Amino acid sequence: MAWNENEDPEGRWRHVAAYAGVAIATVLVIAAAAGYGAFLHYEEPAKPKFHGELRRGVLRMGEIIRTFAYYVPVNLAENPPLVLAFHGSRSSGEEMREHLAYELDELADQRGFIVVYPDGYERHWNDCRRAAPYSARKLGINDVGLVRGLVRRFADDYGADPSAAFAVGFSNGAHLVYRLALEIPHEIAGAAVIGSALPTDDNCDCPRPGMGVPLLLVAGTDDPINPFQGGAVTIFGMGNRGTVLSMHETAEYFARVAGYDGEPVIERFPERDTLEDTWVERICWNAPDRPEVNLLVVHGGGHTIPQDRFEFPRLYGRTSSEVNAPEEIWLFFDRQLEKRRQLGTAGD
Repeated sequence: MAWNENEDPEGRWRHVAAYAGVAIATVLVIAAAAGYGAFLHYEEPAKPKFHGELRRGVLRMGEIIRTFAYYVPVNLAENPPLVLAFHGSRSSGEEMREHLAYELDELADQRGFIVVYPDGYERHWNDCRRAAPYSARKLGINDVGLVRGLVRRFADDYGADPSAAFAVGFSNGAHLVYRLALEIPHEIAGAAVIGSALPTDDNCDCPRPGMGVPLLLVAGTDDPINPFQGGAVTIFGMGNRGTVLSMHETAEYFARVAGYDGEPVIERFPERDTLEDTWVERICWNAPDRPEVNLLVVHGGGHTIPQDRFEFPRLYGRTSSEVNAPEEIWLFFDRQLEKRRQLGTAGD
């Protein structure tokens, strides 16, 4: 477009402003794309070759239909253990499988257990936090009943051992695992939580248990959602979900309930990658006649599941590869099975 600025001086500036607007919009689009690439984008983990089959099921609970995916290995053990894996907020069971980089399925192939990936009600779980704003919490969805129903279903359909049912959860799913540990510790053989601490007394409406439960906690010191040192849980500064204890206080609480009054054993994991800016230590309470309690501290880690196959978006902090969390979780569960065998309580 051409113009005579002597005849239309204002038109020239309108033309310049239009071009400037296009340029600014282009810059904003480029900046948004760069931000997405740097902080939100992630690559899906490669799917290994499985020997078993991922299946899907439903469980009716009153008027509500609950859905779940589950993996059954070809070489299923007799009276196999059952591992229930609970996803984080706004996620799903199959996404939890992906976030674990499919490693629980691979371990199931090797060890013959069943893995179940339930879906939360409207993508959330009814955990213990009074401040939780989502509908699963507000409507009082019976997620403890869901767990009991799944244990019965897999006992009936596949001969799974109800006394060898384990629970693992990430973020909101970890808070559901805390509910199980607090309300029905005698019904789970062991539990693992990733990226969540126990709610403080003023934010917790679950009863405190009278018995301990084997518990593995995995937490990053630079978690931007669940503060490692305790405090308010927010989604990057929005949606306050109340306060939580520090990860050390959480582990110490469960250690006390389990009957420990001495100092834990602390060990540092050997570094796998000297160029990575994270390192891991284990804080462990363990005795032959008491539930084992472990805290894996991922120094420099974020709100992520540590392993080397799937890297969470950078917005959530570092995904450390200095420890393989899915493998550590199964090894922890397997130790509890061995401890029960040694004590002669299997199947009780």
